[in-house]
Parts: sequence; C-alpha cells; structure tokens
Amino acid sequence: MTVDKSRYPLPEGAVDGVLNRQGLAKALETSVNTIDRWREDGMPVAREGTNGQSYEFQLSDCWAWKCAREQAERDKAAENEDVIRKMRLALTGGSSGDSEMSLSPKARRELYAAENEYLEMCRRKGELIPQQDVFDLLDHILSSVRRAVTGLPDRLSRDAGLTGRQTEQAVAASDDLLRELHQTLEERVADFGAAPETAATTLDAFA
Repeated sequence: MTVDKSRYPLPEGAVDGVLNRQGLAKALETSVNTIDRWREDGMPVAREGTNGQSYEFQLSDCWAWKCAREQAERDKAAENEDVIRKMRLALTGGSSGDSEMSLSPKARRELYAAENEYLEMCRRKGELIPQQDVFDLLDHILSSVRRAVTGLPDRLSRDAGLTGRQTEQAVAASDDLLRELHQTLEERVADFGAAPETAATTLDAFA
C-alpha cells in the first residue's frame, strides 16, 4: 500500500520521530502483536530488525499507512453494503437507485423474507454462527488460558526449582502476556461489532 503522508498527516501537535516496536505500539494505542501483524501486512519499516538491532519505524509513515488502511476497509465495507443492497432490491423488483423504504410494504416484506431465508441457509451450512455462541466459546477458552498462564510461575517454581527472584520474573512475564493478549483481543472483539456488555463479559476472562 502506497503511503500518502500529504493526505494523512500526523494529528495537529504530534511530533514525528523514529520509534521501536514498543514505542510505536504506544503511540498508535495498540499492541506490539498488532504492530508485528501490520508490519507483515506491509506497514513501512524505517530499519529492518536484525540480530542485536530492533525494528525501527517512522511514525508519520506508519500513521499514514494505518489511516489509508482504515479508509480502504471503510470503502470496501461500503462497497459490500451497496452490492448487498442492490441484490436485495433486485430480488423484489426494486431498481438500483431505490432505498428499502421506497418499496411498497408488500415488497419490503418479500425483501426481508428473502434476507431471512438467505441467513437461515447460511446458518444451516455452518457459515453463520450466532455471535453469542462465539463469545461463549471465547469466554471458555480465554478462562482456561488465563488459569494456565497465572499458574505457570508456581509450576515452574515447583517443577523447575526456580528461585524466589526467578519466580517473581516469571509472574511479571505472565502478567505482561495477559495484558498483551487482553489488549489484542479488545481490538479484535471491537471489529465484531459486539454489544459493549457482551464484549466486556468476554474480556473479563483476561482482566
């Protein structure tokens, strides 16, 4: 993706600079895992990481890339919605310039019935899963992961004979891992468009 910094300049008052992965994650209010994923997706890198050298990123380049990516996602979502809307209208005899409310009550009922039939077909084929079922499964998995991670330092202390200091370091590493996972999940859950209370319940498993 081409970076257009003139179209997506840094916010007013922000200062450009070269940052490492952790610094860029803080600047963009995201996680290091997300930074790594974005880098693999083509986010500009000022200097490649090598043995003994960390990755470095120009903040303005990464900000412009992030903004352009988000705009492309919005454009794609709008395009998909337009395709779906036109298809739904075509099923009931509407024209591409019509909105649903321009249809007669009978045509709207047929439109909604066709949509429900399509969704039911997707559900039967396993292509559509109720959102609550997904979050219930995530809640179960994340609770298990949290128990395993929080219990790891004690297990290492018992089975590997860690010293008190080493156990403290293991606890700190486990806490960092849980925070990182929580932040990454918070970002991804938001993409699902879940109700805030549903998302909050799921993320509580990592709180």
